[in-house]
Amino acid sequence: MLLNVADLALLAAAPPRLSQGGSLYRPADADSLSQSIAVSEGIEVPSLEYDLLSTALERVLRTYAIVDVVQELAETQFPSDGSADGQLKELWSILKPEAELPSMSGKHWQEVGFQNVSPATDFRGVGMLGMQAFLYFARTYRDRAAEIVDEAIGGGESWYPLALASIHMTAFALDLATSRDLQLFLLRAVQTRPETASAASSDALTKDADVDIEPFLRIASDLLLLFHSHWRQGGFTVMQFEQTSKAFQAALRPWIRRGILDGRALGWETWEEGAVKLE
Repeated sequence: MLLNVADLALLAAAPPRLSQGGSLYRPADADSLSQSIAVSEGIEVPSLEYDLLSTALERVLRTYAIVDVVQELAETQFPSDGSADGQLKELWSILKPEAELPSMSGKHWQEVGFQNVSPATDFRGVGMLGMQAFLYFARTYRDRAAEIVDEAIGGGESWYPLALASIHMTAFALDLATSRDLQLFLLRAVQTRPETASAASSDALTKDADVDIEPFLRIASDLLLLFHSHWRQGGFTVMQFEQTSKAFQAALRPWIRRGILDGRALGWETWEEGAVKLE
């Protein structure tokens, strides 16, 4: 209900941008919006109900900001001027700690699950958001992330391209966010995190209004971990990758909409069953 009311208030405050298909979120004064909603809904000002409304609205606006920024990152093409080479080098050093990076392009990138000789080509669908999400996964799980690379790429007949899976899960998380199916997760995150919370990734705090997208990156990472566990349990082959990815997403979406992200959506009796080892 609050989301619908907030949408109406934002629409009234910024009709040109929204009517032209722009982003839902725009920097807005929460107090002004709270007062507008209070008037339209007959809420007394000041009152406890109004205070609760103001707090809830501020959190909703923060989730809108997260979605807006990740959309912009997804639309930002991977740079061709070498400015992101440092992130690629760090990604390689974490996922392949015992191998020196031969060059910025080459077939060696397939050893961590990219399809092309240049990661930039694979990231094309999700732009810099894909880079940040995969790097966040690597930074967060480090040694375990390197093990997952070995399990995925070196999985024999059941191998699969891990980097491509990360891109798929990032695109899935973005679709969940823009469709509001991720709203419960984002609301929980902003409720428990102060606005100035430090991010696990130095890139998670963006320059756009200092919006911390770490909650989104964490969800994309969790999706990748769950997909990896699902793949290993299912004994799939790489020829089934696209089909398995689509089925995985379809199974999880209704559960995520309810605020649940674990193996029960995949038919596991308990969420721990088949869980990915994190340590």
